[in-house]
Amino acid sequence: MNPQLFAAFLLAALIINLTPGPGMLFILAQGLTGGRRAGRAAATGTATGLLVHTSAVALGLAAVLRAAPIAMDGLRFAGAAYLLWMAFQSLRKSELTPVVAGEPVPDRFGPVYLRGVVNSLTNPKILLFYLAFLPQFVDPTLGRQALQLFVLGLTMLLIGLAVDLTVGSGAVRVGRFLRRHRAANQWLPRAAGTAYGVLAAGLILGAAS
Repeated sequence: MNPQLFAAFLLAALIINLTPGPGMLFILAQGLTGGRRAGRAAATGTATGLLVHTSAVALGLAAVLRAAPIAMDGLRFAGAAYLLWMAFQSLRKSELTPVVAGEPVPDRFGPVYLRGVVNSLTNPKILLFYLAFLPQFVDPTLGRQALQLFVLGLTMLLIGLAVDLTVGSGAVRVGRFLRRHRAANQWLPRAAGTAYGVLAAGLILGAAS
C-alpha cells in the first residue's frame, strides 16, 4: 500500500464511520431495545455484511450491479420490505416487555446478528459508496488492485466495527435510563419502529430516484 494514500484513507474512514448513518441507527435501536449483547450482535452482523460488500467490490460485482438498475432496485425493495416488517413488529408493541430492575429485554445473539447481516446486505448504496470511495486510495503502480481494494475495505470495516461496538454497548445506558419512566417504556418501541420505517423509506426513495 502507498503510505501517504493509506494515511489519508484512515483519516477519511474514521470521519465517515463516526458520522451517524443507517447502520449506526440500526445498531443503536438494537442496543436500546435488547441491551448490550443485542447491540454487539447487531454491530457484528453489520460488519459481516460489510465484509461481503468488500469482497464484492474487490471482485468487480459492484460494477455489474451498477450496470443493472433492475437488479439494484430489486435489492433495494427487498431491503425496504424487511425494514418495514421490523418497523411493524416494533410499532405493534404497546410497550417494552417488563424486566427486572429496568434492564433491557435480553435477546439471543443469533437472531440479532442475522438482522445485522441482512440489514447490511440489502443496502446497495454501500456497494456504490465503496465503488466510488475505495478506488481513490488505490495505487495503480503497485499492481494487484483487487487486493488493494480488499485491504482498504477490510480496514474500513474494522474501524466501523470498533465504532459500532461502542455505540451498541453504550446504547444500553440510555435504554436503562429511559426504562425507569413508563412514558419512555411506551415510547421506545415506537421510536425503534419509526427508525426502521425511515430507513425503509430511504431505500424506496433511492430506488425511485
